[in-house]
Parts: sequence; C-alpha cells; structure tokens
Amino acid sequence: MSIEERVGKVLVNNIGLEPKEVIAEACLKEDLGIDSTEMVEVIVALEKEFGIKIPDGIIHGGSTVKEVVNYFGKTIQ
Repeated sequence: MSIEERVGKVLVNNIGLEPKEVIAEACLKEDLGIDSTEMVEVIVALEKEFGIKIPDGIIHGGSTVKEVVNYFGKTIQ
C-alpha cells in the first residue's frame, strides 16, 4: 500500500471522511473540517500506522493531505 493510500486510510477510518474527499490539495482543517480534537486523533493514528513519533507542529490544521504524504515520504525511506 502506498503512503498516499495509508494516509487516506487513516483519515477515512478515524475521522469518517469519504475516500473521495481525501485529495492531495485538501487542507485538513479548512477543507476536511478536522478540528483540534480530531487532529490529535489523526496524529496518533498516523504515528501508529507508520511506526514513528511525529514532532509537535509538523502536522497541523493548515497542512494539506499532500504535505502529510510528503512528510512521510521523506521520513520513512
């Protein structure tokens, strides 16, 4: 499974988004409606999915799906 698919799976399974909503350009807060509580859930789920600790502030409400994917692409080589 690709990084894009894994990130999408986390967003769909933990936030209840539809797969068609999870597009690269979507901003987590503005476009996907992820609030601060859900952001914590997403970060914890992403850490479990990828087996790494995400430093504070790396992924935030202003991040896009593409930025999240790119972060993991650079981090888990």
